[in-house]
Parts: sequence; structure tokens; C-alpha cells
Amino acid sequence: MPSRPHGDALLNQKGGSAYSLFQIMTLESWSIGIARPVMDVFPHAWLFFVPFILITTFVVVNLVVGLVVNSMQDAHNVEADERTDTYRDDVIVRLSEIERLLKTAEHR
Repeated sequence: MPSRPHGDALLNQKGGSAYSLFQIMTLESWSIGIARPVMDVFPHAWLFFVPFILITTFVVVNLVVGLVVNSMQDAHNVEADERTDTYRDDVIVRLSEIERLLKTAEHR
């Protein structure tokens, strides 16, 4: 049976397992450091690695896209609020002018 260079230190402890999953998720030396040594012992381990990478990459990309869309929406809302404030101020100025004209017309 081939040796397990990744071995018990990283795969049989919760912290080490979490670190290994994080390393796989970020694609940092996942093939040479984790997948190949594990697949030397468990040849069908790719059935775990491939879907795990696909799912975590999908989740991370969705998170990034969500952040970008949310930021764009916030920027749009700020711009819309500024337009609304400008329009409201313009309406108030016009109403004040109309009110002034009506008062002037009443006094004549």
C-alpha cells in the first residue's frame, strides 16, 4: 500500500480536514498536495474532489457576483435619491414662486 504523505496529520483531525477542504476550495496546490496522494490510496476519490471543486467554485463565484450586484444597486439607489432630492427642491422652488405670485395677485 502506498504511503500517504498528506497522512493522518491533516486528514484525520477536524482542523486539518477543514484546512485541506479550504485548500481544495481555493485550488491552492490541491492536486499535488492533496488529491494525488489521496487518490494513490483511494482511486475513486475523484468522485469527491471534482463535485466539491465545482460546487464550492460555483458558490464563491455567486458570492462575488452578489457583492458586485449589491454594490451596483446601492450606487444606483444613491443616484436615484440624488435625482429625487434635486427634483423635490426644484418643485419646492416652483411652488414657492407660484405662492408668491398668488399673494401678489391677491394684494392688487
